[in-house]
Amino acid sequence: MKLILVIDDSEDHQALLEMIFLNHGYQVLCASNGLDALTLLKELTTLPSLILLDACMPVMDGYQFRIEQRKNDRLREIPVVVMSGDDDIQMVTKMNEPVGVLVKPIDFKTLIDRIDPYFEHDR
Repeated sequence: MKLILVIDDSEDHQALLEMIFLNHGYQVLCASNGLDALTLLKELTTLPSLILLDACMPVMDGYQFRIEQRKNDRLREIPVVVMSGDDDIQMVTKMNEPVGVLVKPIDFKTLIDRIDPYFEHDR
């Protein structure tokens, strides 16, 4: 199963990403902040193969989500690609070594090319 979890506080951005991913054969779950995402992940029997994470959100931002994700044995190995409007070159370090960082606005062809390798075992 090609499952992606999108964590983003913008419902418009969630809907756009969901449409793009569905059109490319992915299944998508969405959460509006890190806390909602952690709750959802703990309830799932099948975990996503990749998390697409917004850095700045209310309630629990991407930075705190990464800290909590890394504490959980079941969740820590899920690869994360961070989305940010900030082109901070320290983002990789600040986000606990995500597999990638995409600067908004995101080029969607680049996004698909970037995430496809994480689903090769699902083909």
